[in-house]
Amino acid sequence: MAKRAQIAKSYRKGSTPARPAQPAVSRGLMLGVIGFVVLVAVGLVWLLMRDTGAKVTTTDRAGSVTAWGPEDAPIKIVAYSKFDCSHCAAFAQSQEPQLRAEYESTGKVRYEYRHLIFTQAPEPARGAANAAECAADQGRFWDYHDTLYSLGGTGNGLDQASLKSYAAQLGLDTTKFNGCVDSGQHLLKVNDDTNTGMGLGVNATPTFFIDGEKLQGAQPYSVFKELIDAKLAALK
Repeated sequence: MAKRAQIAKSYRKGSTPARPAQPAVSRGLMLGVIGFVVLVAVGLVWLLMRDTGAKVTTTDRAGSVTAWGPEDAPIKIVAYSKFDCSHCAAFAQSQEPQLRAEYESTGKVRYEYRHLIFTQAPEPARGAANAAECAADQGRFWDYHDTLYSLGGTGNGLDQASLKSYAAQLGLDTTKFNGCVDSGQHLLKVNDDTNTGMGLGVNATPTFFIDGEKLQGAQPYSVFKELIDAKLAALK
């Protein structure tokens, strides 16, 4: 019996599995988690700070949502455009600022920006239009507009992470802006603009209606000026 008890006692001792070194595993796991968190943080910083080629500049071009000039101006210019269009980018960086500098202070011209995103357009173009409207919610449409067009209309730099980084660099309320972008809050307006433009026969961007007269393409500034001045003269 004593021998049997001794055997049983030996068996119980031998069947107990050796426990792993718990402290060592815990430290390793903790270091792994910390390393992962650091990598994620570095990745987020890189996404926000990477050079996308965009020129982010704060100006005083507040305007009225997506327009400048008084609502009751006798001459209205309606521009149909999109942010992945190189001709639109060329116009936005040259002729449009000239128009604003010459005519906004006169109170006689109103310029309205509208989106026209063709059905086959890449999704980033639609997302960029929505993001620009999100910036307009905070009174910063024109700064955001200028930032997107500084990319040259190539379609690059219009991913959601980049769209959000521009807003952060412009000092917008990023919580509101990011929520607006993620939810596609203004896509209905973008689609409404597009449908209205296509209903008017717009099949290319940029296209303009100057007091109802259609002008297609990023024409030289002199063409716009001549047409606007002629219409203003006709009002006298």
